[in-house]
Amino acid sequence: MGASYYVAIHHDDWPSVAMINQCLAGLNYPVRIPFAAGNFPLGETDGTLAVAFKDKPIELEAAITQLSATTSFAYSLKVEHGETVTPKGLNDFVPLDLNTELRKLGVADPSFRYGDYVLSLTFRTSTDEWQAGFFLMSGLIRCSDGLGFEFDEGSYGGVAFADKLAHEASEME
Repeated sequence: MGASYYVAIHHDDWPSVAMINQCLAGLNYPVRIPFAAGNFPLGETDGTLAVAFKDKPIELEAAITQLSATTSFAYSLKVEHGETVTPKGLNDFVPLDLNTELRKLGVADPSFRYGDYVLSLTFRTSTDEWQAGFFLMSGLIRCSDGLGFEFDEGSYGGVAFADKLAHEASEME
């Protein structure tokens, strides 16, 4: 079991690796995304995202998804006749609509559409992973006008949410 957090960012604000690293450095966050020479956008991933946290390599459990008609940011179990089905295959899962799910959290008038991005991070037990991920998400929210959210606690937000993540990361031991 783990806890998942998300950051949604509009297509026009999606950063390059160089831009996010510059932002993270400007915020004095101890996390960076290693990259080869060049100024490439953060790429789609489904599984892991390599970062350097306090100069140590860390693999975050991550997915970067660009929303499309065939790609959702997350999936849920199908409900039939008021009962959640027991999953037996892929047909037992349904895609979630980002704007609908954000409205359920209380976000007023979310406006994400195809082409926009969602970074999801799932945390399990490693404190270094939690810290690195929280600092990374905070930087993405602050520097890319992102919206962070988390379903288990029903929390979401912009800069205030980013500040909360950074504060929690700095308090972890």
